[in-house]
Amino acid sequence: MIKETTSPRPVLLESQTRIRFDHCDPFGHLNNSAFLNYFQNAREDQVEEAYGLDIHAFFRKTGRAWVVGQNQIVYLQPAVVRELVTIQTSIIRVTDTSMLVEHVMLDEKKEKLKAVLWTKFVYIDVRKTARATHEPELMQLFEEVVYKEETPDLFEDRVKQLRAQHQPVA
Repeated sequence: MIKETTSPRPVLLESQTRIRFDHCDPFGHLNNSAFLNYFQNAREDQVEEAYGLDIHAFFRKTGRAWVVGQNQIVYLQPAVVRELVTIQTSIIRVTDTSMLVEHVMLDEKKEKLKAVLWTKFVYIDVRKTARATHEPELMQLFEEVVYKEETPDLFEDRVKQLRAQHQPVA
């Protein structure tokens, strides 16, 4: 199910993307709802590239997938049309049946924090329409790549921590 990739596998995944006109409001700001798509699309591509896990092929083969159980998001600075942004993602917690993924959007130079998203993904068996348990192969991958540094339990505290890390240098 999971292709061989480089070892050790990276914990923090990162990619850049350009903000598109049709995802913006009349002021040229990325629509709030579009942030979720940018984050999810980046994560999907990053996981395939870094871990060799094509979640669509995985679903076709196993009938299992991850669905969004909960989102917590904060918008800190606008992302504007044609802007190149950096999206970082990482697993910050994992259980037998779910995982919490952090998504961070920064400017191109990674100096300005634009948005933070925590998504709780629930692992399900679509054929049985029931919660599923991660296979041992998946748990081995997740335990290898889960964020090892201490992360605050509360989303608001994590946002404060990230904002402090991205304060402008005087």
